[in-house]
Amino acid sequence: MGVSRLVLLVALNVIVSPHLTASHSIPTYFNRLNPDGSLMDVKSPEYWIKLPTMDQEPLRNPQDYKGTLKVHPSVIDNGESVTVSWHSIQGANMTDFIALYCPAEDTHDRFLDYLYLNETKTLHKLGKGFVQVKLYNMRVSCEMRYFSYDGHGVPVLKARSNTVEFKGRSAIPLQGRIALTGDPTEMRVMWTSGTDSNPVVMYGMNKTLTHKATGKSSTYRAQDMCGFPANGIGFRDPGFLHDVLIADLKPATRYFYQYGSEEAMGPMLNFTTAPIPGADVPVKFVAYADMGVSPTPGAEVTARYSLEEVKNGAELVLHFGDISYARGYAYLWDKWHSLIEPYATRVPYMVGIGNHEQDHTTGASKDPSGAGKGFHPSWGNFGDDSGGECGVPMFHRFHMPDNGNALWWYSFDYGSVHFVMMSTEHNFTRGSTQYKWLEADLKAVNHKVTPWIVFMGHRPMYTSQLVQGLNPTIALHMQAEIEDLLMEYSVDLALWGHYHSYERTCPVYRNKCTSGGPTHIIVGTAGFDVTLDPWPIPARSWSVYHSSNYGYGRVTVANATAMLWEWVINESDYVADRVWLYK
Repeated sequence: MGVSRLVLLVALNVIVSPHLTASHSIPTYFNRLNPDGSLMDVKSPEYWIKLPTMDQEPLRNPQDYKGTLKVHPSVIDNGESVTVSWHSIQGANMTDFIALYCPAEDTHDRFLDYLYLNETKTLHKLGKGFVQVKLYNMRVSCEMRYFSYDGHGVPVLKARSNTVEFKGRSAIPLQGRIALTGDPTEMRVMWTSGTDSNPVVMYGMNKTLTHKATGKSSTYRAQDMCGFPANGIGFRDPGFLHDVLIADLKPATRYFYQYGSEEAMGPMLNFTTAPIPGADVPVKFVAYADMGVSPTPGAEVTARYSLEEVKNGAELVLHFGDISYARGYAYLWDKWHSLIEPYATRVPYMVGIGNHEQDHTTGASKDPSGAGKGFHPSWGNFGDDSGGECGVPMFHRFHMPDNGNALWWYSFDYGSVHFVMMSTEHNFTRGSTQYKWLEADLKAVNHKVTPWIVFMGHRPMYTSQLVQGLNPTIALHMQAEIEDLLMEYSVDLALWGHYHSYERTCPVYRNKCTSGGPTHIIVGTAGFDVTLDPWPIPARSWSVYHSSNYGYGRVTVANATAMLWEWVINESDYVADRVWLYK
């Protein structure tokens, strides 16, 4: 152990703060708002209405209902808006509410979300009104139910709607995404459906699609999760997760493709395979973390601009942790996939793990990463941030290159860049399995072929924002444990998230601006929320620019010696920060 590292670790032992676990609101299915404009939190006790099960209150015959509830249209696409209308409701009151059920036959207490009449367009005294909502295909039919409180404060069913079906029903392929394998002659295609029929990809260099590839399917159950709410109230059947590898492709070539099964195929799409790695091969990509499903100007805008970037030449998307922010509430995975699908089916969508997908304190044997009880050093705040998911949904949804530990840590070459993804949620200390892999991977880079190295992880190594509840000692331990690797093996750009803000450093090493050091950038601004905590005054000597706005990163690797980083603000589509990196 070097003297400088020993001094740093001694300092860490002095300033360790209490273990604090980040606690963010979990948005409702309809993204409902509190009176102050903040997102309503599903975890809040006030959210949960006590409703009887079907056994406690037998379903009435339609003629027994005291009003009419209708959903139009009744056959829809994924993510389509419907109009829910009602009339002739006797004794209607603004405290009445309309609840969503998917599947349609679910018990009263298993609602997905609900809206009070005061959240709708209503003439409650006349017993009529309407509201428009978006519905997402969860591979089952849905219905709405109208409830009113009786004189004893007990919800009473007043009306049930018609059933809403999704086009293609359970067989329709949804949530498409593609990924690199590290071999430019391959592409991996993944999607979700409600059937386990043999997954098929038809593909070709023209629209006749003369080639066929098949793959495998998997799923997971509530009992596969590590804890609550993922294994309880938050669980919804994920359907079947399909994974097909297409091989023997030509590098840097456009292919047309369709995916699905004998029961139903998706639309015709296209992708371009990776180029053969080379020092002067230009690359353009999008990078961000901490996305979720928040409305404008958050995740929805990030997704819209990312699609435009892809249409304008971006070749891949990097998302380094805190993906859907489901945290045990499965409907958020369905909503999030619908956001990214338009561009995740055009270019590879490469992901890394974040605390809100991985961290757990129970169910050690169910963690598919092999981490057992997880990473819980005395100096960290690695708690139960995944809501009991412990990486299970991520493992089944995303198949990343197989040269490391599945999606937790891996690397790949693309053009003139060597990309490395680490897990900050697993042991990264010297001598650990991950540390040894990172060292071997970085040491093996051929700089004559891939002169640029982009390194990614979720929690940042450098941050100056004074965020209450986030433990800064983790960043200091990352510096103590792995910063030397980044410097020794000439990492150029290190990308992080976790803090919901933006910050860029100078080329830095051991807290000093250093020629040849990596430039660190936090871009945890993809949409979940924005961290408004203060920044230090004066700024840290290595902190060049910071901002608390939604946005995403755009990178253009021009050649072997020049790379352009840009950070684009969502609200204005304005490049707020720009820097050229030169070698």
